[in-house]
Amino acid sequence: MSENGGGLIRGTLRWIQIKHNKEAMWDDEGEFRFRSKITTSGESHEIEFPEQGYWSISDHPRRNKVDKIDKVLFEGDAGDSLVVELFGVELDQLTANDHLEDYSREFTGPASSWIGRHQPTDEGTGDPENMVDWRVCYDIEEAEA
Repeated sequence: MSENGGGLIRGTLRWIQIKHNKEAMWDDEGEFRFRSKITTSGESHEIEFPEQGYWSISDHPRRNKVDKIDKVLFEGDAGDSLVVELFGVELDQLTANDHLEDYSREFTGPASSWIGRHQPTDEGTGDPENMVDWRVCYDIEEAEA
C-alpha cells in the first residue's frame, strides 16, 4: 500500500449489537435488516444483509449481539478517501418500520492509517461506532490483488 493512499483494501463487518430493539416492553426481540454503503474512488458499493429474511435480535444484554458476521462489505481500490455508512431498520408488521441511528465515518489521509479494527471501545467517549441504539465493529485491512 502506498504512503499517500491507493492500494487494495477490504472492509469486513464483524459484529452488530442492539442496545434498543425498538419493540414494546412485552416483545423481547426485534426483526432487523441492515444495509451498507461504502464510497471510495468516486464509486459507491451497497449491500443489504442478511441476504434473506431478517435477524431476530433482543435488547437483553445476553442476547443482543449478532457475532461472527464476517461479511465483506467492500474489497477494492482504496482511493483518496473512504466513507463507511451503515443503516439498520427494525421491521414492523402493524406500524411503520423503526430506523436505527445511521452510522457514517469518513477516512482520509494515507490509506495505511485506515487499517485496523473499528469498534465501540477504541476511541473513548463519543466513539462513532457506539451509537444511541446500536453498536458496530468492522475491520479495514489490506487486500491482495
